[in-house]
Amino acid sequence: MSDGVALPTSDRTTVNEKPADIWVCPEFKVSGVFSSHMVLQRDREISVWGFSTAVGSVVTAEFMGDTVTALVDSDNKWLVKLPAKAYTRVPQTMKIYDDKGHETIFEDILIGDVWLVGGQSNAELPLAPCMCMTPDIVFNENDNFRLFMQTQNYVYTHQEYCNYPQRDIVNPDWQWKRPSEGASLEFSAIGWYFAQELTKHIDIPIGMINVSAGGACIRELVPEELAYSMGYTFGANVREAGYYNALINPFIGLQFKAMIFFQGESEGGDKTFAMRYADELSQLVANERELFGFDFPFYNMQLTEYSDPGAFHFPWHYIVRVQQFDALKIIPDSALIVTMDYGNLEGYDDIHSPLKKPLSDRAVLLALAREYGIGKEEEVSSPMPVKAELSADKKQVVITFENVREDLTVKGASLNGFCLGDYENRISVEAIISGKNTVTVNVPEGCEFDSIGYAVQNSITGDFANLRNSIGMPCPAFMVGVE
Repeated sequence: MSDGVALPTSDRTTVNEKPADIWVCPEFKVSGVFSSHMVLQRDREISVWGFSTAVGSVVTAEFMGDTVTALVDSDNKWLVKLPAKAYTRVPQTMKIYDDKGHETIFEDILIGDVWLVGGQSNAELPLAPCMCMTPDIVFNENDNFRLFMQTQNYVYTHQEYCNYPQRDIVNPDWQWKRPSEGASLEFSAIGWYFAQELTKHIDIPIGMINVSAGGACIRELVPEELAYSMGYTFGANVREAGYYNALINPFIGLQFKAMIFFQGESEGGDKTFAMRYADELSQLVANERELFGFDFPFYNMQLTEYSDPGAFHFPWHYIVRVQQFDALKIIPDSALIVTMDYGNLEGYDDIHSPLKKPLSDRAVLLALAREYGIGKEEEVSSPMPVKAELSADKKQVVITFENVREDLTVKGASLNGFCLGDYENRISVEAIISGKNTVTVNVPEGCEFDSIGYAVQNSITGDFANLRNSIGMPCPAFMVGVE
């Protein structure tokens, strides 16, 4: 139920033990994806769907001056498609009814940008335990964003919803809400801070939907067929594909802007899972893009550092962190947000740092540049390695970076965190900033290596892995080949 180690055992529910589907079609219902107070994605055709036992009946939707109809198909589903709309902060009303006397009215609807928050517990972590870091926040339900929260706990305690892809929201109490204090404190801290900060810079309404689940492994967040193709017939907290079935599948068909993703801790509990993380993450993103029908931008958060208890449970998460860097190169239209300096906070949960506000602010800077044309991506990004070259005398390796702004800097007295070798055999080496955008590493006598790494270990403290650019953005953990 919590962020436990993802055990590589088959002692879980398997496909051969899966019980019958519990789906029962309602007489007439609009999908729980939609409700009053929702945000609908701007500038794209608006799909609204629901269910009915009256096959062949006519369903009508009226919205912002448009009226469209659809028939209930033989699968007991209806789908209406409304014309795209420009963003508006003026609340709108939607009316949906059929020719059997059923009617649903949604009010206080905004048109803007919808963002999904995916991953595991550091993505799902509610705002409430993070308020110790932001005590001055004043809640205002009239702020220009809305929230749709789902919880891992409900699914974990109702695992019957994990067995098949659910056609509708599994908890009828989950619905769109204004950002009142109560709704805000229960929502994903990352998502809430992101929306609040983003709406300070743009006039476009923002909708945030949580599809993350604490403890979730990739094999629990992807459809069953993909999990099987990866070699999994088991999960860690729920069956393989369980969280996908319960929390993600109900939203297939919805248009949205982009996804923020924070996951990988569970894979850090087993070396085999950690080593194939980049490949499996890229498969997850490709699959979701195919299912949703468009190549949404993907904002991935590189794992934070934990205190000793956390590192004990996740001994291989430094590999996952490097794999997340590798995934950046194989997932199109993706960004990597460095977070390892916002973990390991003394006196707090050793796994779930409450420092989600500054972490989300980094995501906002990237989103403003990449999605809204406010600022330049290279000016708000972390310094990223471009190449690593061995000197002619083989005594030094020079690493060239991009996104340095004025220059590279060190947080502390000396530069730390570099190593030569691979995951299994590596040695720490001395490094200095040798130019505006270069770091030079001295090669010890007789050292044989093919790769150079940075922050390739678990014990990261304030004076380790301290390379920054001139605006203080930290360098990500990485391992790259030496030319």
